[in-house]
Amino acid sequence: MSEKVALTEPPADQVIDPAIFADRAIGVGTWFLREMWYFALPSEQLKRGAMISKIMLDEPILLGRDSDGKAFAMRNICPHQGIPLTDGSFDGRRIECSFHGWKFGTDGVCTEIPSLATGQRMNICHVRSDSYMIREVQGNIWVYFGNKQEDLPPVPTAPGLDGMKWWKTTTTMILPHHIDYAVAALIDTAHVPFVHKSWWWRSKRQLTEKAKLYVPSELGWTMVKHSPSKQSIIFKMIADFIETEISFCLPGCRRESVSYRNRTMLSAITALTPVDSTHTQLTNTTYWTIPVVAPVMRLIVNYFVEVFLGQDRDIAIRQQVGLKYKPPLIMLIADAGTPGAWYFQLKTEWAHSVDEGRKFVNPVTEKVLRWRT
Repeated sequence: MSEKVALTEPPADQVIDPAIFADRAIGVGTWFLREMWYFALPSEQLKRGAMISKIMLDEPILLGRDSDGKAFAMRNICPHQGIPLTDGSFDGRRIECSFHGWKFGTDGVCTEIPSLATGQRMNICHVRSDSYMIREVQGNIWVYFGNKQEDLPPVPTAPGLDGMKWWKTTTTMILPHHIDYAVAALIDTAHVPFVHKSWWWRSKRQLTEKAKLYVPSELGWTMVKHSPSKQSIIFKMIADFIETEISFCLPGCRRESVSYRNRTMLSAITALTPVDSTHTQLTNTTYWTIPVVAPVMRLIVNYFVEVFLGQDRDIAIRQQVGLKYKPPLIMLIADAGTPGAWYFQLKTEWAHSVDEGRKFVNPVTEKVLRWRT
């Protein structure tokens, strides 16, 4: 863990719980979690025989899919003289560097150096570009950033889809700040009526008090299943017939499912992936299990998701006007700010558990949270 800066502690009458500030070295906006799975891109964007260049956690990544359809990831730098490997060519088996024609397998190991003459020997299998573990789950590609080879954390997934046929659509955008600020906004409920101003959503004139039960869950917490609020037009029509469950898990994934009589109708995962210290990729994948015409449903879902998340992006851009001056912040206000406090506790505990080589202990405890929104 790198050097940290502490949060500004709220005034005494606004402190959530003294235990939340037991470890003040949480370093808002200063470091990334390791030994974690991070969302890379939707599976359908990576075609056979193709390579895609991305920056993830401030590291250059090459994502590819071989001629057999297997996805892979490696460091996008030729170990010879540093040119991006994606500047070269890929035949579905080997990547050829555009500078000197060195070739690499999909595991990152060098297989050929054309300039070697007869009798010139070199153990080229020791030449390699680092590779990354990769998983494809629910039609998405995730990359593992860390050194562990076993006892890995689970790949985050959208809930309630096991054994079900589903269709999906994906929306991606870049937020102009560190993942910590992106997570704080992603799990914040208090901003909703002030930022998300749409004809189909609640307004700040309709503030009501909420009370929801939160329980610890794997690498995060869950707001247990409940009937959704009837403040928005959409939920006024359907709230009596459905239930929703919302959860969060590290490194930065918000998950939500909507069910009718315990059968999942809609499920979504919003994943945050650091690009670098000042940019974060936000990707929302929404799944539906209702057998409707996919293009029609995709248009409907994309409209609402793009409007909603676009408003979050717009407020993030405006937030950066102030954040660039590095002001002291009062981020953690009871009870609406408690999930944000939990995130920083979870992040710190995970980093400590990795550093100390011990089992992660979830710091979240069961609690009913109350706030007005």
